[in-house]
Amino acid sequence: MFSPLTHDDPHQLGAYRLMARLGSGGMGTVYLARSSSGRTAALKTMHARIATDPAFRTRFRLEVDAARVIGGVHGAQVFDADPLSDTPWLATEYILGPPLDDAVVLAGSFPESAVRALGVALCQALAQLHASEVVHRDLKPSNIMLTADGPKVIDFGIARATGDDRLTRIGAAAGTPAFMSPEQATGQEHTSAGDVFALAGVLVHAATGHGPFGSGQPADLLYRVRYADPDLTGVFEALAAVLARGLSKAPADRPTTAELAAQLSTGTAGPGFAEHLPEILLTEITRRAAEVWHVQPHRLLPPADTLPEPSTDPVPPSLSRRKLLALGGGSVLGVTAAGTGAWAWLGRRSTKSGGTGTPNDGATSSASAAAKGDSLWRIAISTSKATIVPPVPLTYGGWIVVADDNGVRFIDAERGGVEFPSLSKAPSHQCVVELERVHWCELPPSADGALRIKSFDPVGGSLDPALVKFEDFNGSLPGTQLLCAEDGVVYLAAGQGKKSGEGIGFSRDQSWFLLAVDTHTLQIIWRRPLPRRPGTTLRLHFLDSRVEGEALVLLQETSDGKVRLSVRDSRTGNVRWEQPLAVSEPEDVRGKLAVDGGMHVYPPTGALRALSLIDGKEVWNFGNGRSRRTGPPTVTDSAVYAVEEGLGVVAVDSRTGELQWEEKGGRGADADLAAPPLAGYRNVYSKGPGHLRIIDIKTGRTSRSYKSTEDRFFAYESVVDDASRIVGMGEEFIACYPLD
Repeated sequence: MFSPLTHDDPHQLGAYRLMARLGSGGMGTVYLARSSSGRTAALKTMHARIATDPAFRTRFRLEVDAARVIGGVHGAQVFDADPLSDTPWLATEYILGPPLDDAVVLAGSFPESAVRALGVALCQALAQLHASEVVHRDLKPSNIMLTADGPKVIDFGIARATGDDRLTRIGAAAGTPAFMSPEQATGQEHTSAGDVFALAGVLVHAATGHGPFGSGQPADLLYRVRYADPDLTGVFEALAAVLARGLSKAPADRPTTAELAAQLSTGTAGPGFAEHLPEILLTEITRRAAEVWHVQPHRLLPPADTLPEPSTDPVPPSLSRRKLLALGGGSVLGVTAAGTGAWAWLGRRSTKSGGTGTPNDGATSSASAAAKGDSLWRIAISTSKATIVPPVPLTYGGWIVVADDNGVRFIDAERGGVEFPSLSKAPSHQCVVELERVHWCELPPSADGALRIKSFDPVGGSLDPALVKFEDFNGSLPGTQLLCAEDGVVYLAAGQGKKSGEGIGFSRDQSWFLLAVDTHTLQIIWRRPLPRRPGTTLRLHFLDSRVEGEALVLLQETSDGKVRLSVRDSRTGNVRWEQPLAVSEPEDVRGKLAVDGGMHVYPPTGALRALSLIDGKEVWNFGNGRSRRTGPPTVTDSAVYAVEEGLGVVAVDSRTGELQWEEKGGRGADADLAAPPLAGYRNVYSKGPGHLRIIDIKTGRTSRSYKSTEDRFFAYESVVDDASRIVGMGEEFIACYPLD
């Protein structure tokens, strides 16, 4: 729901400091903002490219006026606005509830009483608009926000005064085709009767989960709106005739808002609006109310091609902790998410690290200090033959977190000392890190004890909470798997039943579930059954995972040894979409899931391509027309990087899939196809046999390389001296080296 600010977003407008992006469209961007007094607002701006057009400025001013007309009871209260500013803006109440379309996805079709209560309240909202001779013209589920007190109508971007057609071109249809009136579809006058038509369509959607004229291309929708009968399949019998009249083709045949409200009302004073809503929606409203206070401003770096050329040895701007965590080439969200060959952020040059390594220009470079074994520190690790997932270091502020046979340990990244030693004996696949806390499964005292999850705040030094116990799950099962965490919600696979003596211990008598656990309320938010695993398998249910806002992205191994990519709604656990991946060996794709900003997921196998997180549809496919295989990708804000077989790293535009550059110089022919490259601030880093190749992020030309003998590498950004360090992992030790 919240996205980072971009490098060129304003820092403040009026009395409001921008905190995060809520969304962006053709007209402008909406931000989460906060005033110095603590008031939280939704702040809408107009894009600079259209702010110079007087017609668009007039439209924005009318939007402000319409928002003020509807007020805070039926809409979002207007706090402040400046339509005359260089960047026109409007600050309104931030509504603590989901839009109607999301609510239907989350809770399913509404019960009849909820549809009636929703309709009566929306009739009152429209009546207030129409009494001031304003028509909305774009009433649809996404423009109706649900709160415990009732629905609120938002987004008056194309609202206007009745009879005023100065901002509508003759014959042009403005609005949303699926909920547009027939007269609006032909560019004719849209009166209050047009809003009633849209309202009837909205209520059909709430009652059935589909609009009255289906879905598809705009031209098809406009044709059905004008000529086809509405599809009222699934509408409650007592409401069908009422809504059918509201969807009449002729405006004169439709009821007024007062008539429609009377037909929807039960005639008796019923419970409040909240009591009509499904329990899951009330929970979602509460979650959003709590979530908004945890948002902290975070701004993305500018694209590499907009950065100034360095004049002398430059030190790029420091990355925030959140940015560093978000861009790790493996994962800092879960230990299981960063597998062999995964890379982390390596972009900064240091003048303070004290390293003696000397880069050179060729692929056959002399050894750096790190390559000679001159590590800053080295600590032994212990992994038994029964280890299911090799331990992976996770950066967390000033610590590196490692979970091995010795337990969960916090290693001082500067000195190598161990702090908070052996907090738990949890194996690596039962430990997960988020921005503020580390979570792990605590082994129960008995062989069949309850599932126990602990959370630790290294900064505060206290367990918070000390323990979460779930008696109906067996915490001793080795197949228990913590996947990822965000905002205090931990996603995991947990089982019921007794451990078997074979493999990991799966058996036919066990039942396994995918869970979402709120460590603040100590409650299971949702659970979804998982398929049975073969009794002899040596692998877990999931190979990788990410949570991106409302999307839980998973690489899941099926019972027959195949892999499928699936995306679930993180709020409900319901599957949005899934598709199989062509993988010869599931272990090859462990820890190699790439997701960007809640928009796309990039499969780690097959052609390099982008899939929509919403529906799984292919956005672009870089493999079309190219014969070479590509390895798993790494994604940044504007580009996707992957190794192409026999060539080296390629850079692709993340929005279009168009080639930006191919690695030059012929030195990438031996690049490790199984290892995702890493995109840093100035360079891209690619692993080859015995060396780390450093490639200019603008030109694709190899600038230098280092000898390297470690199996897996990750990065750490110093919080003490701004140095970049490389954390290397072998079978028996973890070590830290200076980058330069």
